[in-house]
Amino acid sequence: MNLSSKSRLYNPLLLTGIVLPTLLIAALCFGQGGQDKTAVKPETSGKKFKNIKVLKDLPADQLIPVMHKINKALGVGCDHCHVMGPNHTGFEKDDKPAKNQCRQMMKMTEDLNKRYKTVSQKVTCFTCHQGHAVPVNAPKE
Repeated sequence: MNLSSKSRLYNPLLLTGIVLPTLLIAALCFGQGGQDKTAVKPETSGKKFKNIKVLKDLPADQLIPVMHKINKALGVGCDHCHVMGPNHTGFEKDDKPAKNQCRQMMKMTEDLNKRYKTVSQKVTCFTCHQGHAVPVNAPKE
């Protein structure tokens, strides 16, 4: 091999223009080989739990954390809206008026957030309730 053919082999343009892109494409192709093409969607709250009406499309593993946020926003416990039977039974019952009121309020906040997208922060339960079951600034009846 003469000097001119050796210099062509180690030419930086050849290396960056052909070899590196080829290696990159090969790495990307082989890196994708082990992945399943069909992504498994998480189970929804509506399928896992009974009587879910508003948060039915929420992934099931997020329902309890969302409920805890609502508890904190209203300064209440689960029993404010839910019937608390032994061994966590009764949650699906609609016996307490607060449960349906909460559902209506959740729909209201969802609607507000959809309508007013220019607002920098989303409306949440805490926006009005601030840790109280009845908002402090609620009009007196």
